[in-house]
Amino acid sequence: MKKLITINCLLLCFLLTAGCSVQLVSPYDERTVEQMEKIDQKIDHFYLILQSVPAKDRSFKDFSSGYLDIDAQIRSLERRQEIRDKNQETLKQTKILASLWQQDIAAHKKKNSISDFMIKRRMAQYQRLMSALIKGELAKKQ
Repeated sequence: MKKLITINCLLLCFLLTAGCSVQLVSPYDERTVEQMEKIDQKIDHFYLILQSVPAKDRSFKDFSSGYLDIDAQIRSLERRQEIRDKNQETLKQTKILASLWQQDIAAHKKKNSISDFMIKRRMAQYQRLMSALIKGELAKKQ
């Protein structure tokens, strides 16, 4: 009889705890992934265009609208992440993205040029960062 009561208590405890789960991160958001992928494509496209122009013709003025367009997309992503609950890691990564983008704008503006080496370096940097952002959001799907 004691065994039956113990088994029933254990079964009851299992059933009660199985229905409860604590969610420590925000749920998966498909629109966020789409927005991240769009930004990733825009950054890649922007640097490919820069790369196709001779180095002497890469003045900041000629590319400022591209920088601003991407900056607006990044800021929109950042605002989206700020309003999502339990989303600190994605928000932190998005703030890093925004900060790096601002630094790159300032560097190009200051030098009024950008080398092939810097373009390749930045493309690789943003590819890693955007990949981490997208993988992080996709991990929430499971």
